[in-house]
Amino acid sequence: MSVPENNPTDEELVADDMAFEEELEEDVWVEEASGPSVVARMLAEAGGTFILVFMGVGAALFSGVMQWGLLAVAFGFALGVMIAAVIFGGISGAHLNPAVTVGVWLGGRFPGRDVAPYIIGQVVGAAAAAGLFSLLVSTNELYDQLGSTREFIGTASNGYGEHSPTQFAWLPAGIVEIVIAALLVGVVLAVTSVANKAGAAAAPFAIGLTVGFLVLVAIPFTNGALNPARATGTALFSETWALQQLWLFWVAPIIGAAIAGLLFRAFGPEEDLIIVERVETVEVIKD
Repeated sequence: MSVPENNPTDEELVADDMAFEEELEEDVWVEEASGPSVVARMLAEAGGTFILVFMGVGAALFSGVMQWGLLAVAFGFALGVMIAAVIFGGISGAHLNPAVTVGVWLGGRFPGRDVAPYIIGQVVGAAAAAGLFSLLVSTNELYDQLGSTREFIGTASNGYGEHSPTQFAWLPAGIVEIVIAALLVGVVLAVTSVANKAGAAAAPFAIGLTVGFLVLVAIPFTNGALNPARATGTALFSETWALQQLWLFWVAPIIGAAIAGLLFRAFGPEEDLIIVERVETVEVIKD
């Protein structure tokens, strides 16, 4: 006994072909189906930036009191980046810095829709760390001898002119911030490149040491900002001059980061770019 065949009619075949062609003509955006949510990554950036500011700014605040010296400050920032990257690198990439986020975005390595959430997380984390120091210092009467709590936090804030450690005006201070931000983003893009096979394992250490020594170079000019979130965190709990001068420590690092990101986008390996695949229309050939 034979089973009757249920063959589609010619009209059904044509309709299926047309529907298939219409589907293929649409852009298909390939996105990661799994992985941490944007909220999880935002919280990771907040936590990582908290660690960076807690260790780096903490070393800067107490280096004078404890007579640690500038190398201890640089080491605090370097180790803070390393620890934060080890803990949170697998969740958010541990940018820890709005300039880095903007740089990797312009470098074609990060989606634009995540730039604002990352920056918000970074600023919140930095402000939380600076606020914690402000609270702790206010409980100790010994520090009253050094002035108000805001004056004490101001010793680790970023400034130019009379608030620069060696009285540099805003222009040379800004130039230094542009250069160090560009160097930092260049290192980040280089060590995380897919073309750099050994870069992933060494990234926390390479980036951390870079941050430490760049801050050390910038201390005489601006007290070593490099990071708009770090500058914002201390400015919020410092005297009014820090907020008035804060614009420079957003503008200059982001300019430097943009320069490095665009250069890597233009001349870096193509495989580093975020690929958006498009399914092209396939012509259906009929007999």
